[in-house]
Amino acid sequence: MMAFTPTPSQNEAITCIDRHVAVTAGAGSGKTRVLVERYLNLLNKGIEVEDIVAITFTKKAAQEMKDRLRSVRPDLIESLEQAQISTIHSLCQRIIHEHPLQAGIDPRFRVAEEWESSVLLTEAFEDSVEGQEIPEELGSAGDVVELGISIYEKMASKGDLDFARFITQEKSLSEFPLLQLKSQVEEALQLQPSTNTQKLALEGLQMEWPSIYGKLNHFDDDLRLEALELLMDFVKKIRGKLADEILPLRELIGFAEQGIYSNKGAMNISFLAGILVGAQKLYEKRKKSLGILDFNDLEQIAYELLQKPEVKEDYAFAHLMVDEFQDTNPLQKRIVDALVSDKTILFVVGDPKQSIYRFRGADVGVFVQTKEEIEDTGKNIFLEQNFRSRPELIEFVNEFFQRLMEDDLIGYEASIAHKERAKDPCVKILKTYTDDLPANESRILEAEQIALKIRQLVDEEGFRYKDISLLFRAMTNVHIYEKALKVVGVPYVNLSGRGFYSKQEIQDILNYFRWLEDAGDEVSKMAVLRSPFYLISDQGLFWLKQDRIHKLTGKERKALERARRDYEYLTELARFSPAPYVITSLLERTKYLESTFRLPFGPQKVANVEKLLEQSWDLFALDFYSLPEQLRFLRAMVQDAPKEGEALLDAEHADVVVLRTIHGAKGLEFPVVFLPDTNGDLLRGQRGDVLYHPDFGLTYRNMDSYEALKEQESAEEISEAKRLLYVALTRAEERFYWCAREGKAGGVSWWSWLQEHLDELPSDLYGVEQGDLPGIEPVDNENEVSLLETVTYDPLPPEYNQVSFSVTSLMNYVRCPRYYYLRYILGVPDRIDVVSAGSEKKDSPSINALQRGNIVHRVCEQIKNPEELPELVQYAATMEGVQLEQRQREQLEEIIMPYLNSEFFSRIKEKQNDWDIFREKEFIIPVENYLINGLVDQVFVGKDGLEVVDFKSNWISAQQVQTVGESYEAQLRIYAWAMVKEFGKPTISSKAYFLIPNKLYDLDDSFLDTEQTESWIREICTKIINGATQGVEAFPITLDCTHCGQNSYCGNSGVLGKNKSVT
Repeated sequence: MMAFTPTPSQNEAITCIDRHVAVTAGAGSGKTRVLVERYLNLLNKGIEVEDIVAITFTKKAAQEMKDRLRSVRPDLIESLEQAQISTIHSLCQRIIHEHPLQAGIDPRFRVAEEWESSVLLTEAFEDSVEGQEIPEELGSAGDVVELGISIYEKMASKGDLDFARFITQEKSLSEFPLLQLKSQVEEALQLQPSTNTQKLALEGLQMEWPSIYGKLNHFDDDLRLEALELLMDFVKKIRGKLADEILPLRELIGFAEQGIYSNKGAMNISFLAGILVGAQKLYEKRKKSLGILDFNDLEQIAYELLQKPEVKEDYAFAHLMVDEFQDTNPLQKRIVDALVSDKTILFVVGDPKQSIYRFRGADVGVFVQTKEEIEDTGKNIFLEQNFRSRPELIEFVNEFFQRLMEDDLIGYEASIAHKERAKDPCVKILKTYTDDLPANESRILEAEQIALKIRQLVDEEGFRYKDISLLFRAMTNVHIYEKALKVVGVPYVNLSGRGFYSKQEIQDILNYFRWLEDAGDEVSKMAVLRSPFYLISDQGLFWLKQDRIHKLTGKERKALERARRDYEYLTELARFSPAPYVITSLLERTKYLESTFRLPFGPQKVANVEKLLEQSWDLFALDFYSLPEQLRFLRAMVQDAPKEGEALLDAEHADVVVLRTIHGAKGLEFPVVFLPDTNGDLLRGQRGDVLYHPDFGLTYRNMDSYEALKEQESAEEISEAKRLLYVALTRAEERFYWCAREGKAGGVSWWSWLQEHLDELPSDLYGVEQGDLPGIEPVDNENEVSLLETVTYDPLPPEYNQVSFSVTSLMNYVRCPRYYYLRYILGVPDRIDVVSAGSEKKDSPSINALQRGNIVHRVCEQIKNPEELPELVQYAATMEGVQLEQRQREQLEEIIMPYLNSEFFSRIKEKQNDWDIFREKEFIIPVENYLINGLVDQVFVGKDGLEVVDFKSNWISAQQVQTVGESYEAQLRIYAWAMVKEFGKPTISSKAYFLIPNKLYDLDDSFLDTEQTESWIREICTKIINGATQGVEAFPITLDCTHCGQNSYCGNSGVLGKNKSVT
């Protein structure tokens, strides 16, 4: 890493460690480097690693920080192994894991995947709504489920799960003012009119009053509203001086109407609150039964634990550093506050101008409040220098946003450029004239000009496709821009988190699922026959619908017969087989992947199908076994499709244009950025009859607080839209294209903001380019099946950059490449009935072989003194979620005692000065473009070299040690190599300690050569990467499949082709 010379403000942020500090870090200001340097400065000042906590926004950011620390100070690698550098959710998870009893949580809990919690939540709401009498205004049961989930997620993101407070009792509703209305009307009827209009109005009221009163006296709200409206019509006709006398009646009518609306709203909200309470109870119950927590649980439980003094004292850190603090929610701030004791120095860094996660509960006011709290006794620092963008671009940003954010709560602090000037405007306004065309037709013209401009940049100006990114505020219309890129021939990938389930290849498979589930589903059947599964033409489908099969071509009749045979086979298969098994058979029988690969953008389509198969295996592992069960989940995901992105296909490394959301680009930078669709309306906030805001709670249309809430929501949405635009502009390094459409005027939009201020900006800071590039004849991609025999596309060559492999995965590849393919590439889970070599069968209802092995392993890793044995056995059992009987405890102690009496353990027990012991030694070591990671149980480091020991809890006999030990050769070999890299000393031995027979297996010395091992690792990783592009045939099966957890799924079962290597 190059020498780092901090700016004065950076240096202040790094070295000010005696008081609380809040750093406002402008875009591209090097805040990550500041965090790293501050951390190193703390270590240099004698602060221990365990006394420092660094909280990052993402796991990726945490890993990058650790990597930077290691690269700057390799001598600190050992101490940094235990560093608490993580996301706030990982820290919360640690707190809960370390205090499961106080939390009342199963110690074996895991954090649910987002899609998994989504399915459970949907099921909870469906069950909560079932059988309920739904108010007419709320629509159908499906509408209530959708609305309930939306409210739950909004409230949960704010840490607000007190739904019961919105349940209204009848007695708390406002009483209808019937008697007051009767009295006021009777007084009005005694008034003396002074004009003919007044006279006619009063006479009409006199005539209609009995009918109006009858409706008012009815308990039906709609009748009362109808009567009040009629009454108001008469009152409005009374003008002049008499109007002042009748004003109390007019106000009373308005009050009565509002009371009815408020009561109706309160009762509808009360109904929803009851649904929310019921769904929450079901959701919590199901999570508990599965042993899972969601991210909201992690925050809430950790916060509650930190309110207990005995827990809080375990986290009395000297320094607490929080990155991206502008995206913190109120509950997370309370967690941070709970971690700050009298002796803790708080350091927060963020940029309020980049606070864009309001939809996740983030509140920019939290950062502003924290700055104010720190201001009195601490220090506020602004990192003003931008190292990312050209000066011309920064100057445009400063000039524009100083005007745009002038009245905002956060204001605007200008950045200063560091790079050399480009000597040309870096902001280009790409204007496409669209006349008065409808919005989507005008987008088509804009999209074409963007695609053509990208081609021009690549063909004429030396940019590569990978230098260019299209950033979108929302992905609703991204398909328009994708189509334009296809037509012009620009390679791209959509990493937006949108559109996976709407892709044609995924729809093809889902249609096949629907047809298998319902033979009478003609729409799905026809879609399948037309797709690359069978390639029957539209004309052929017409003849098929007419039952004139003889009119089909010979090729189509053969395809129809194949479809019939496939359908019969797959229908029968789906009755008894797991869904992923059915999908695999479907793909193989129909050769769908081969057909799809030959389509335009075929590699991306194939990657998407493989992602779907991987999801199916994930669902299978979580007990969504059958096709109907998985279809229920997939239907929910199709409805929620905006959250699921395409498979990556090495997109971040290949030479392709990337489409992503601005949120997805946060923290990233690109040479060239295009911002399409800036004419789009910015006000897209909460709509509908029910709204939520933390300041207002739940409110219903026409209630007093409804309009006030909408105004507040709109103001916050506009404010965040300004920040989102700032983030988009500051992603660009060299050039930014602001794409706008000249034509029909719209509402409030980014383009309207720029138009408002454009004349005030220095003209040398931007250039205007007319979108009039000549178009290219489009290729007909609509009917893609017609291209199968004429167009082929080779996959883009991947450019891998630090692909990570675990030691366990490499060991499994060496054991069996086919196992690796199934487990790590397709993500197929192991069969749950498979037991490792020599394992004993379950002999107790409360403890099985796996649990027993884990307990023994954990105790032997931790124990330093034999007197600790009973306590550690109990602790390890608790961590496994096992309640031990006396006999089982004695059995475990008997198993461990030979180890404690061994010569090996005596080295640990007896204090010696010529070696040190490192337990659970983690490592991440680069080998060219690969990262190898793992964890060694124990490493003895002496003056002459290293001894590596890894504990094994396999239930085997002493006679099996040699055979089973050989299966761990690859792991022991990599461990030996890794420890040489970590400690810079030779490895003397690498051993597997089999605890059950109390025997050691020694790795042969011939495997301890570091250079040979590194070359061997490189060769294995390269084989895996190359094989991944070829498919299953590049991963052959080994001879011994006896104890393999995949042998019912691999080639030997016939699912992925027969095993040709076994004779």
